[in-house]
Amino acid sequence: ARISKKEKISVNGKKCQAYQLAKGRFLDLACTIEGEMSLENLFATDLACEETDEEVIRGAIIALQSLLIMGTQVGVKGTPQQQKKKLSHLFRKDDFTRDVDPDVWDADSIRKLKHDLHQTAGTQLMAKLLRKRTSQGAFDLLLDLGVWSKHEDVVLLRSGFPTRFTDEEEAAAKQAIENASNDPDKLLGLRKDLRRLKVYTIDSASTSEIDDGLSVEVLTNEDGSVRQRFWIHIADADHWAPRDSNVFEAARRRATSIYLPSGSVPMFPRSITGMMSLTANRDAYALSLGVELQPNGAIDTSSIVVTPSLIRVSYRLTYEDVDDMLDEGVGYNEEWQLGALLTAATKRRAYRVSNGSSEGMVPNPIPQASVAVVPDDDAPDGVSISINVEVSHNAGINQTASAEAPVLNTAMHASPASQSNLLVTEMMILSGEALGKWKQYFAEEEEQIVNGQLLQVRNVLKLPYRSQKEPDLRSRPEEVSVMRNLQKTGTGYGYCHAWYTRRFFKPVKVEESLASHAGMGLDCYVQWTSPIRRFGDLQAHAAVKRYLRRKKVNKLLREGSSLPPAIRYEDLGCSVPKAVDNSGEEELTKFELDEEDEDYINYKDGLAMITATRPLQRQSQQYWMFEYIQRLVTNSDKEIAFECVVLGCIDYERYRYAIYVHELGLEHSYLSEIGALKPGQTLWLKVSSAYPRMGMLTFTLSSKGGGLAARPNTAPAA
Repeated sequence: ARISKKEKISVNGKKCQAYQLAKGRFLDLACTIEGEMSLENLFATDLACEETDEEVIRGAIIALQSLLIMGTQVGVKGTPQQQKKKLSHLFRKDDFTRDVDPDVWDADSIRKLKHDLHQTAGTQLMAKLLRKRTSQGAFDLLLDLGVWSKHEDVVLLRSGFPTRFTDEEEAAAKQAIENASNDPDKLLGLRKDLRRLKVYTIDSASTSEIDDGLSVEVLTNEDGSVRQRFWIHIADADHWAPRDSNVFEAARRRATSIYLPSGSVPMFPRSITGMMSLTANRDAYALSLGVELQPNGAIDTSSIVVTPSLIRVSYRLTYEDVDDMLDEGVGYNEEWQLGALLTAATKRRAYRVSNGSSEGMVPNPIPQASVAVVPDDDAPDGVSISINVEVSHNAGINQTASAEAPVLNTAMHASPASQSNLLVTEMMILSGEALGKWKQYFAEEEEQIVNGQLLQVRNVLKLPYRSQKEPDLRSRPEEVSVMRNLQKTGTGYGYCHAWYTRRFFKPVKVEESLASHAGMGLDCYVQWTSPIRRFGDLQAHAAVKRYLRRKKVNKLLREGSSLPPAIRYEDLGCSVPKAVDNSGEEELTKFELDEEDEDYINYKDGLAMITATRPLQRQSQQYWMFEYIQRLVTNSDKEIAFECVVLGCIDYERYRYAIYVHELGLEHSYLSEIGALKPGQTLWLKVSSAYPRMGMLTFTLSSKGGGLAARPNTAPAA
């Protein structure tokens, strides 16, 4: 910890050097601003303000920071080497070489503090206080001090992901909103006015970051017949966060929004996400893609249009709204565009399944639970927990909540995949394939332009293609036989097949070279539909828009036209061509630009943080799930039993099996007490122990059947 020298300030009528030195030193060491202020206020007491020796104050701050780092390690499993590996995303190559300013404390200081895991001073403090020198002891002390809450998300804190935006980042967002009139796409005549189109946004009711909207345009052919063009409009976050802005740097630092049961932590300050979002009844900047489909659901490549746009959202709908409108017929009459989108989505799903997509390979996916935590004044700890179990897809056979579902034990607990979910999912996947194909088409066109005409600005579009190799089935005939038999017999409601099939899927890679995506059933796919919450998508937007801008600049130069003077290096990602006196020559001047002159978009930027947030979100979900179960046990004088199905064996020697708990939408491990079990076998298991903070949950055989069907849908308040 490094303490800068600042002037004393007045606290409780005193000039308090301790408080001033502590101010800002606990950023991202508490999950709330209230927790951070509580830490700072420890140095605003009368006793603290009487201390004038800066070295003593410095030592106290270091000890408290060390204690906080120590507390974040509660529940961590593995060796010290394994723990260090989990924090490798916080390491920077220049950590050993860069000059350190002892008077500066910033985000880099916090990152390094968490990476280095300095706990010595914290351990010494615990010994001085006669407390247990363990991470649990540190956590308990911070809880007693009122700095952390009972449910403090220590996984979030130790991950290094920023818990809030700094004052400087909030100010940058405000400045970006004031500079919104700066629009290079409008200056170059690229931003098309598409406000004539009826635009729908479809999201969950709680969604605040509205990235995408959908439209259907009817086009008339020469013979009088009509065809449909489907528009996918994506929020133009790049307009509000250009690559040279501090708002862009705030997004780069986080790389993604994260979604936890207790709430979301956004990639951008909330003050600007409202401006970026496609809000209903307001003009909004977007990057729009229009595409037409062939009769079999394949893309008509020649029809693809990509353009910066100005749109106006007509309707802000929820998934439930759309399902109701389709069920009641409104989506085929007054709002016929919804029916047209669903028809196209159904066709697209069938097309992808025919190409070997994962939806066809796993027709009965295992329903998964989403856990929500909301404030509850009636609960002693202030929160209540609810669980919703949902099916992710159904291989293209649409099924609404009102439709008859297969008679499965899980059917009473899991909501079936809806028509609206299929509609939105397939339209987003369509846009990803279409952008990849558009890049291929225009790359060929650009090469012809280079060879045949004068090109003033080097213009090569590179996109982050997501690829996945096909499952290796030929070299594993015995496993393939087991997999196909599980599917044929429908063992365990089809979930055993879904669980077993996972072993065949290859990892997804992100690369700039064109490659197919087996899981999608597509020959190319680019992820670009969520630039407000995914940094890679924001990068893809910048690349596409720079390509379009350079293309327009080249056109203007070939025509001998002048460029808008407000166009900058950052807008093009290269130097702006300057007018040159040709001394009467007819041929235009050729502008050659070296690669060193270009602002290269690195699609690997942020991947380390994104990788680190995946276990963070998974562990947070697990914590609250286990807390939910623990509350059930605590508030009942009877055993808490669940109906489970055996998915398969994990360890034959120890009789360790993967099980699925229907009511909870939970996959877990179970050590059999009765020897070997069969896939698909039904068990009634009761909770033996549940320790949320330690990530521990064990089951044992139940004496009788039971389950949540006879209990409330939400856990009792703890």
